[in-house]
Amino acid sequence: MSAAAIEALVDAALARREPLQRNGDLEAVRLVNGSGDRLAGVHVDRFGPFLLVQVEPEVAFGPILKRLLERCAPHAIFRRVRRRDASARRPEELEPELVFAHTTTAAPGELLVRERGLAFLVRLRESGSPGLFLDQRENRARVAALAREAAGRAAMPGGCVLNTFAYTCSFSVAAAKAGARTVSVDLSARYLEWGRANFTANGLDAAAHEFVRGDALTFLSIAAKRERRFDVVILDPPTFATTKGRGVFQVERAYATLFELAARAAAPAAHLLCSHNLRTFPRRSLESKLRAGARAAGRRIASLTPFSPPPDFPGREAENPAARGFWVVLD
Repeated sequence: MSAAAIEALVDAALARREPLQRNGDLEAVRLVNGSGDRLAGVHVDRFGPFLLVQVEPEVAFGPILKRLLERCAPHAIFRRVRRRDASARRPEELEPELVFAHTTTAAPGELLVRERGLAFLVRLRESGSPGLFLDQRENRARVAALAREAAGRAAMPGGCVLNTFAYTCSFSVAAAKAGARTVSVDLSARYLEWGRANFTANGLDAAAHEFVRGDALTFLSIAAKRERRFDVVILDPPTFATTKGRGVFQVERAYATLFELAARAAAPAAHLLCSHNLRTFPRRSLESKLRAGARAAGRRIASLTPFSPPPDFPGREAENPAARGFWVVLD
């Protein structure tokens, strides 16, 4: 593809995001979404005045950089080149490099970005995600709405939201800001501390909420046995993980069991967010796993609604995690 063609495609992608860009309370937006914008291997995220570009090694970066500088006037641009070893399960996650900075002080590694009344701490030099999954924006808003609705029917204000594989606890923040009690479970103490920092950034008392370092499946199993019940359950597991007690977690193999355990810990009429990031695990297979898990738990699925991806995440299901998940309501 010629440099002029690449620049034209970047222009078209940016134009499609202009309505989102005009929202002053939305500082984190995906500007280019790979093949969904006809730029395979290219993903560009805006975090306030900074850009994070993820590209495959074969992509011609020069025309992309030129257009982003001309059209976006960023304070700084970070680039991560994603390389895949043939023997590796996942692309190698390299620390982003700074490829442009307006001034020597214009490239902080950490900043707060606003998202519809919420604030999240992002770290642009992280080797993996910067701390906020932009494709889950609409789902964070739905979690907040469910927390507000639960306030009218739960014994405790706002009900209780369980966020498994919580990472930096963005779902928990959305729920807590709406008045819910939250429980955030993750294997990483570092990410849970990041989550507490997100609570603080939103004026929330982290001590009033529960942060559990541990395996999500073990937590769900114990919660069900102790008859703990949750009004909303977030299931957004990693593709792979290793724990001392359970060994290797592989999302496609484990999802039916994960959903069974979640269903056992779910309150009547509970809502469950079910998603993942494995491109070879299609939506129809996920639906099969969810139905199998519900049967094993003795629960009936009252409704199962596919996600609607945010407008800045166009693209086919196989290449777009935002198009592969479901909201499930149990009986």
